[in-house]
Amino acid sequence: MRLLLPFLLFLAPAALAADYGEPMPEGEAIAIAAAAADPAAYTTGQPAKFTGRITQVCQKKGCWVVLEQDGASARVMAKDHGFEVPKDASGPAVAYGILQEEPISEEHARHLVEDDGAAPPAPKELRIVATSISIPEA
Repeated sequence: MRLLLPFLLFLAPAALAADYGEPMPEGEAIAIAAAAADPAAYTTGQPAKFTGRITQVCQKKGCWVVLEQDGASARVMAKDHGFEVPKDASGPAVAYGILQEEPISEEHARHLVEDDGAAPPAPKELRIVATSISIPEA
C-alpha cells in the first residue's frame, strides 16, 4: 500500500474538479455540438449531462455560462439562481440539467447584455436549466 499511495497522489490532481450546485450524477455527457445539431432529440424535458467549453460567464453574479463546441453553443442557467460559478471560469465543463430551445425576450436580451457587455443574443437560443456544473481544475 505504501508504494501505491504516491502513485495515487500523482493521479489525483488530474481528476479534481470544482463542482457547483447539486452533486454531479454519474453517466456520459452529450456534446453541445451534438445537442445543437438535433435539439428535438435532447429537449425532452428530462435532465442530462452536457459538455463543452466555457466561453462566457455572467459578470454580475456568475449565474450563467455559455458552453461552446465546434461553433454550437448553449447558455447554462443556474436553476432558480441556486448556485454561482467564478466569474473567471473558463475551459471544459459539464452541466447537468434540462435542455430547452428558448426564445429570448427583449427584456432578457437587455439583461444578458448588461451582465456581460456582449452583443445582443440571437432571438432564440439553446438553454440548459442546470442543477449542477462541474469544471475540471487545471
